[in-house]
Amino acid sequence: MTDSSMNRVWRERFEMELQRINDGISKKGGTKTYEKVVERTGRAIQKYPSIAKFYQISYIKNEKKPKEMLRVDWEIKDLSAMESGHGVYFLRSNVRTLSERVTWEYYNLIREIECTNRQLKNDLNLGPIYHQKDERSDAHLFFGLLAYWVVNTIRCQLKREGESCYWTEIVRRMGTQKLVTTKGKNPLGETIEMRQCSSPSKQAKQIYDKLNLKHSPFKKNKICRTQSP
Repeated sequence: MTDSSMNRVWRERFEMELQRINDGISKKGGTKTYEKVVERTGRAIQKYPSIAKFYQISYIKNEKKPKEMLRVDWEIKDLSAMESGHGVYFLRSNVRTLSERVTWEYYNLIREIECTNRQLKNDLNLGPIYHQKDERSDAHLFFGLLAYWVVNTIRCQLKREGESCYWTEIVRRMGTQKLVTTKGKNPLGETIEMRQCSSPSKQAKQIYDKLNLKHSPFKKNKICRTQSP
């Protein structure tokens, strides 16, 4: 077992930080000043030093506005050098009758059980239980296990497509897509609400595609609220 998966996670997070910087440059009201963008990129490099050293980062100035940044480009200097630094771990068992394949499967089973307990306790808030009535405690446990079945189904489908990240990482990626609500009043005094989803990031689109889901949960919704006299 190698730690290439860990490097892949750091690589994805580092590139997401760089993508956020580019999004801020192109977004209205975002950070566009050349010096500020360089500082923000430097903080991302300090945050992920073990993976950032393999990247070549280029700063492209805006020719029309020299004080502003046009974009930040990045590329991997040497992919082989990045992969050559991976460590190797060995599994040892006192059960001599198990084959290498069975030992590996048992090890992954233990990891999955530990992950399940961690998700139930931390991610899904299954415990501790503060309810004082049995029926409320039963309902708390029921909805907690129901939520875990949903989580486990999503992770199982993603694993079939080669995506083996934890639930916290899935939530982090999908959390980049937001619901935007805009309110205003028409000449009749009615309150108009427009709701729409923002565009998902590249990583969020990959999860949508692997789950065969649409990139937007719903289309633009328009709600008209009439004020009571």
